[in-house]
Amino acid sequence: MFFFCKVMSDSESSSSSSEEEKKTKKQVKKTKSKDEGKGKGKGKKDSGKKKKETKKKKDEDAPRRYLSAFIYFSREYRPIVKVENPTAGFGEIGAILGQKWGACAAEDKKKYEKLATEDKKRWEAEKKEYEEKKKAQPESSSDSESSSD
Repeated sequence: MFFFCKVMSDSESSSSSSEEEKKTKKQVKKTKSKDEGKGKGKGKKDSGKKKKETKKKKDEDAPRRYLSAFIYFSREYRPIVKVENPTAGFGEIGAILGQKWGACAAEDKKKYEKLATEDKKRWEAEKKEYEEKKKAQPESSSDSESSSD
């Protein structure tokens, strides 16, 4: 195949470049107007102050959540993967573990799934006990903590 190119004179090239600049300016204006429409305060100017969201404090007495089968798998295989890939970073090791988990046969996964179900049962029992304990306590204890600050 042959391709033909049109050779432009200096006057033609300068006019086409100015047309291209106009097009890019229009595109920039369009993207700016789209960006302005997004967000919470449409049409309002930000005063520059960000509202700090208060995060609910975690109860230290609450039971730890159960672990998944993959977590048990990764606990066992992470040291092996680190030895096999000494230069791999945290994310790369996680990716390798994910690939190994995906390639793992269903029979091999049963071991880790059993551990995960046992841990879930443990968590459910602890959670039930924790909630009963929490209901038994008067709620005035949380008020005294906030008034002491």
